[in-house]
Amino acid sequence: MPLARSRCRIMIVAGTRPECLKLVSTITALRGLLGDDVLLVNSGQHQAMVERSFAQFGIRCDRSLGSHACGSLSRAISSLRSSLRAVVQAAAPQLIVAQGDTSTAYATALAARDCGTTLAHIEAGLRTAHPFRPFPEECFRRRIARSAGLHFAPTPLAVKNLIGEGVNPGSIHLVGNTIIDLLREQYGWPLFDISTLIPKTSEFAVLTLHRRENYGRLLDHVCRGIIDLLDRCPDLGIVCPLHPNALAAARIHRHLTGHPRVVLLEPLDYRPFIALLARSRLIITDSGGIQEEAPYLGTPVLVVRENTERPEGIALGVSTLVNTETHSIAAESVRLLSLPRPTPLAFDGFAAYGDGHSGIRITSTVLDYLRAQVSLPTPDRADGLLPAAALP
Repeated sequence: MPLARSRCRIMIVAGTRPECLKLVSTITALRGLLGDDVLLVNSGQHQAMVERSFAQFGIRCDRSLGSHACGSLSRAISSLRSSLRAVVQAAAPQLIVAQGDTSTAYATALAARDCGTTLAHIEAGLRTAHPFRPFPEECFRRRIARSAGLHFAPTPLAVKNLIGEGVNPGSIHLVGNTIIDLLREQYGWPLFDISTLIPKTSEFAVLTLHRRENYGRLLDHVCRGIIDLLDRCPDLGIVCPLHPNALAAARIHRHLTGHPRVVLLEPLDYRPFIALLARSRLIITDSGGIQEEAPYLGTPVLVVRENTERPEGIALGVSTLVNTETHSIAAESVRLLSLPRPTPLAFDGFAAYGDGHSGIRITSTVLDYLRAQVSLPTPDRADGLLPAAALP
């Protein structure tokens, strides 16, 4: 697909479903003010899923770079970096925006550095105690921080992490987590009817697995733990939306297909997925974003990982970290099912992951940055966008 235009002020890159969802509020705010000066690029990491994810919200990419299924992780990143560098050189943006800790985000950071263009990193400062776990996400986010000129941190702890690594405090902006923007908007609608998606049981849990760290035998352990849990809880069903990664999906199918109380689904759009999480009695996951959404839904989360970069949920008592041993997963799930549901967080300034206004804060800071580079007229904010200082 050719470039829709030769130049832009801001280039935003997305390559996975979570990136799309966490960029919606920022893209909407920036395009509402700057229009065609915002170039949205589909990196091709999960090409079709990016198109589908953005389409839910009426967003179209200006450029799609094609698939980068190159076998090894290093080859995929090299391919992404090269393709993105070519787009940066052609579009000459003043600022490049990347989100999270994916191969796309890391390759975008490398391409920005190659071209001498400032990088704005959304969801900056998330850290675990181990520099290589989870792999490769922890490596990516630490390396992205070295390249970024604007760091949009979701929590006070993320700010502290960045300062501890020597990042200039003046480049760090506490904005909250952008997925809460989308959750706040979508959760205000009537919940999606999920009656055709769930098993005929009195209650159900949601299972999502996709992390590279859980591939292979560890994923086998988790699936056996799910079977053990179902044996212990005869009134419980499991709903598992499958990840696009074929390796993870095939192994889950091998263990769980055919069980009368397990429903395996293709990836869901955001509204039905949130309705599923809200209706579920428990979430068993290795996802990062779900750990942020669940506290606002009042649904407990069993995090099947060695560590987490989102300790706020654990401090709240909503998330529980568990190893991937079969017995541990079943036993801890049974314990959580025996407890009352957590009280949902309000969308306010005291909430752990933000109040749902992160995209507006990011947009305000980005506009300030652009004005400092060149003369940029102050936009008309009659559409409801407010400067960050006006928010609670």
